[in-house]
Amino acid sequence: MMSTHIDKLATQIVTLDPEDQELLWEKVAELNFQRGLEMLSQEYRARLAAEGKLDQKADVVMAELKRLREEIAANDYRT
Repeated sequence: MMSTHIDKLATQIVTLDPEDQELLWEKVAELNFQRGLEMLSQEYRARLAAEGKLDQKADVVMAELKRLREEIAANDYRT
């Protein structure tokens, strides 16, 4: 059933002008990127919730991230 739907979409896409096809692929890429960011955001929120840090202020989270980056960078330079 899904295959039939995909086949119909593909048939519609190939009938588009090349410029419209390009615009379509750009839009698909943009939507996939946004979807990926949303999924990442949900995973990060779930992680913060599991750690009991979901209600932390943004500046506290950013300070912790900065500290972690500096710690990782310091370890990388030692090796």
